[in-house]
Amino acid sequence: MKKKLFTIGYLNLFCRTAVFGTLVFGCIGVQAQTTIRPFSADQVQITGKRTKTGKVYSDGKAVRVEALDAKGQQSITILRPDQKAVWVLTPASKTYMDMGGIGSASMDLAASAKDAKIQREPLGSEQVGEYHCDKYRAQTTWEGHTYISLEWDAKELDGFPVKQADEKGGWSKEYQNVKLGPQDPSLFEIPSDYKKIDLGLGGLFKQR
Repeated sequence: MKKKLFTIGYLNLFCRTAVFGTLVFGCIGVQAQTTIRPFSADQVQITGKRTKTGKVYSDGKAVRVEALDAKGQQSITILRPDQKAVWVLTPASKTYMDMGGIGSASMDLAASAKDAKIQREPLGSEQVGEYHCDKYRAQTTWEGHTYISLEWDAKELDGFPVKQADEKGGWSKEYQNVKLGPQDPSLFEIPSDYKKIDLGLGGLFKQR
């Protein structure tokens, strides 16, 4: 029974991360019309009726998101488009999962968006939290697919996008307390003392 509960718990985490990873990389792909600058910020992410808060870090290429699950346990997601990798770390057990190709379509977009055709339509100005923002409708076309989102670029942060959203209202992501500047490279690596948990056949997990 204990092993079964362990498997179900990680399976739920696996599913949540698949959706989360796709959303994050989708946003990065749309942002690619400007250089993604290193930063840290508090993040408020809304998907449907669910709101999730956390802390996000980026070195301009990789992204790290720290959040708490429903039970108050910390979970860390590291997204590395340069390695086509999504790592999910659980500090409480010092374990991690390599999610492999999850969200591969969005990751490929994020890694290759510099070759995409991007159009931005000005939609005026709006206030987002403490920031005065220029609002845009961003349309990214890449390999025959078109991705559309709304974007709010903060004037106080020299155009840094502090909010992105689906124009149909399906999701939104807002950054608060943004601090631009270099980040510690170790934030985007797996600690040496963490053990990897593999997906086994039949949905079972193996730790090594």
